[in-house]
Amino acid sequence: METATSTGLLAGCLVVEVGERIAVAACGGLLAQLGADVVLVEPARQRADHKWSDRAVTAAGKRSIVVDRASADDRKLVEDLVSAADVVLLSSDLSDEDRALWGSARPGRQILCDITAFGHEGPLAGVPGSEAFVEAVSAVADTTGRRDALPVVLGAPLLEMESAVYAASAVVAALRVRRRHGFGQRVDVSLYDVAVNALATFLPLTFIGRVPTRNGNRHPTLSPWNSYRALDGWVLICAPTDEQWVRLCEAMDRPELVDDLRFATTSGRMDHTDEIDAVVGAWTAQRSVAECVGLLSRHVIPSGPVTPVGGLAGEPNLRHRGMVRSAVDSETGEAVLLPGCPVRWRGTEPVPQIPARDADRTEIGALIPSRPTAGEVSGDPVSEVRPLEGIRVVEIGMNTVGPLAGRQLGALGADVIKIEPPRGDANRHNAPLRSDGQSYIFALLNTDKRGLVLDLRQETDRQVLWDVLASADVLIENLKPGSLHRLGFGPEQVQAALPHLVYCSINGFGHDTVYPGRPALDTVVQAMSGVMSATTVDGVPTKAGISVSDQLGGLFGLLGVLAAVEHRETHGGPAPALDLAMQDGSAWATHRLWNVSPADARIVAAEDGLWLDEDGTRTPVSTVNDVLAHPQTTARGLVLDRPAADGGSWTVLGSPMRLLSTPAVVSTAMPRLGVLDPALAAEFGLVAAEDGRTLRAASLSGKES
Repeated sequence: METATSTGLLAGCLVVEVGERIAVAACGGLLAQLGADVVLVEPARQRADHKWSDRAVTAAGKRSIVVDRASADDRKLVEDLVSAADVVLLSSDLSDEDRALWGSARPGRQILCDITAFGHEGPLAGVPGSEAFVEAVSAVADTTGRRDALPVVLGAPLLEMESAVYAASAVVAALRVRRRHGFGQRVDVSLYDVAVNALATFLPLTFIGRVPTRNGNRHPTLSPWNSYRALDGWVLICAPTDEQWVRLCEAMDRPELVDDLRFATTSGRMDHTDEIDAVVGAWTAQRSVAECVGLLSRHVIPSGPVTPVGGLAGEPNLRHRGMVRSAVDSETGEAVLLPGCPVRWRGTEPVPQIPARDADRTEIGALIPSRPTAGEVSGDPVSEVRPLEGIRVVEIGMNTVGPLAGRQLGALGADVIKIEPPRGDANRHNAPLRSDGQSYIFALLNTDKRGLVLDLRQETDRQVLWDVLASADVLIENLKPGSLHRLGFGPEQVQAALPHLVYCSINGFGHDTVYPGRPALDTVVQAMSGVMSATTVDGVPTKAGISVSDQLGGLFGLLGVLAAVEHRETHGGPAPALDLAMQDGSAWATHRLWNVSPADARIVAAEDGLWLDEDGTRTPVSTVNDVLAHPQTTARGLVLDRPAADGGSWTVLGSPMRLLSTPAVVSTAMPRLGVLDPALAAEFGLVAAEDGRTLRAASLSGKES
């Protein structure tokens, strides 16, 4: 069966998908969309648990082989297939067969990727926890829901989905190592590690002795920021700044509220959040969702409709970008919905086929003898090779999205140079701050990077950036669409001068969008991608506590950059330009719900602070403080102390990508704004000016040409 991208990045790469986790199915799906030949090993008896709850989505774009474990011939076929594979996807905590594969010798060039609940070290190693169980143990459940109510388990398997993207990224990194250095390796990805990393926005409060809390759809310190009922649905509105509040009052035709002393400052509005919500809610309740959003958009208020999961196929931007596709299931003859690929650089790919069970047995049997053979290895010999050694990344990133991608690329060995404006990344100013005025959240999101401070409104600073870009392999940015174009650094402008450079743009709705200029915040994107409607609390669609839309934007930036670098190096020609949208990634993360009736939706409320797992286990819902102290966190190296170049140290996060032979290593935190790395200064002839900008040394002596 020809896959949708059989001539793509991973053409010729044979992936065998054995594991049963939803994350394994999603990872296999992403690798198939990137061009790999993915063989799905199906059980003889049809099932409806784990990834088999939607067999059509699990099988889309893959080949199918049904295996009867009681048959000696079938067991031999699977053994030969696994031995012939370049990549094998497992979930060893759910299967004795997967455990045996993980522990046995493997072909020396093979990549064995195991996605489990808790990984292979620590007191919880091997525990077969469900998504809900991991959310409870990792405190993700404790971050979702109303402050005055019980914790809530997410209605969509978002940790499984984030784990799938991390795993696919790790596989592409491992394939790069194999291509350049000749050896494969084992990869260990755990939902728990991913969950702890997803708590980044909550951890700073614990560092200063405060207890993070749930906030429903509200922001912990800003108002108005909530979902509001309209005549025919829900609207998400975020207007916390003074300017936005004035514009919102204009949109509501309530000019007298601007002069109301209760609401005159951001602090005042936060102190009177209930009154603010009552006013805004009364306004939305008299109008349709479309009328509310239209008025708010004209006044440039970050807002959006809360789109139901069942309505995503009709969402204008997702339809425009081809993210929700219709296909016929070859097994049942029924129409189903499938996700497009959020890693987008060549437009919309063809809709993948859905094979019938065992449809590809003959082709697969004929394929095995043609595969190369290699000697077997056991254990995990550690190499000093880093997956991205020799790759330079320039990050022009703010807040979470671009910095998250840059942080993980740095852990994989890339030389990441972060470009900041004179005031710095906005996260440098976000509370809580350390006693020296530096931000905890900035440190968490900016490890393994060197920094330059440039005012791109100045010609001299723009020339410095051109010099740096000429030495780089990748530019990754998440500024407001059009910002860099106006400064001369849009994708067409940069790649015309530097065709070797991979250009990765990430924003809320993409450059190719029906919403040009629309403000995008994590909460707005959650609302407009089905994430918020997937979880309901007392009938109210409720956002995930973790900043999942920001995180998925960064993670698809990570996967996209890894894929694009490999595409450039294996295919030649101009480097790809990636147009990534947070909305695409967030909608993709809900795709396991697209073909499920509302009656089959998951129960999401915890009971008396306990969560009941699929096997009947009851476990307390952990707090963020519990997680920091948990021995599993320590055993997995998830919270670390790392030095900064200007002295001192920071508490930072370890990477969830555990490549056991070429580890992702978190080494350093970023220094204060304006601290110039000596090697960068020497390479480009730069000095740090008194105002913090990074200038050419010649410009200070008046010799610049």
